[in-house]
This record gives sequence, C-alpha cells and structure tokens, in this order.
Amino acid sequence: QMFNSRICSIKDTNELSSEVSKIVKQGTILLLNGELGSGKTQFVRFLGNHLNVLDSISSPTFLILNIYECDKNFKIYHFDFYRVNSIEELEQVGFFEILNQRKDLIIVEWANRYKDLFLNETDRTIDIYFNFIKDNINQREISIKGSE
Repeated sequence: QMFNSRICSIKDTNELSSEVSKIVKQGTILLLNGELGSGKTQFVRFLGNHLNVLDSISSPTFLILNIYECDKNFKIYHFDFYRVNSIEELEQVGFFEILNQRKDLIIVEWANRYKDLFLNETDRTIDIYFNFIKDNINQREISIKGSE
C-alpha cells in the first residue's frame, strides 16, 4: 500500500495531491470515491495545478467527461460517473478506447458506481476515498491505496 489514511485540511489535501502528481504516469487510473461535497473535484483541481493543466478544472458531472492537456506526456481524461445510467453512455463518450489505450491519465469521480469496469486494471489503479469527519467541516479523512 502506498499511503494509508490521513486527516486533511484543504492545505493538506493540496500537499497530498502534489505527492500523487509525482507518481501518476501514462496509463494510471485514479478512482475517486466519496459523497457529494467531500472534496473529489477539489482534489482534481489541485492535482491539475501540480501537473500544470492549462484550463481550469471543473466537475464533468453533466458531460461525463472533461479532457485536459498538461505539460506531461499524457492527457488527463476526467470522468464523472455520478449521472451515468448505463455502460452504453460510457461507450458513447469513448471510455473503453481511452481505458484500453493505456497512454493517458484517467481520473474517475464516483468510480464505485461501475467499479467492475476496473477489476482487471488493478496494476495501474490508485483508489482514493474521501470521508467527512463528524463535526468538522474543514477537514476530511482521505485514504489512498494503490498498486504503485
């Protein structure tokens, strides 16, 4: 296991995303899970900053997919499965081609909605869980486990 879980302020979350930015590479899949408002998109924004993404990052909830260029040798495909109702919708946005190319960074919010899609990808998957902490609105518990 890479990191265990830690309690994160917004500043800590940024530092954690910086650590993650140093280990992602072509083909890495980041699976982000946590309730609405738990910090998934914020984490992706921070990660994008560390990877020098040119555009501002927003949650692709309504579009399913946003694509970003960064200064690495890969693109960033940022999926949000929250409103995905079927595998067909993922086929329509080219999810499986992107997955099988293994040449870009794939980030999936609400990945657990279709977690079976990633069962054969454990060699390149990093799971990140965002949990609220009771009575503390400014911190989250973030757990990371990965194959790296």
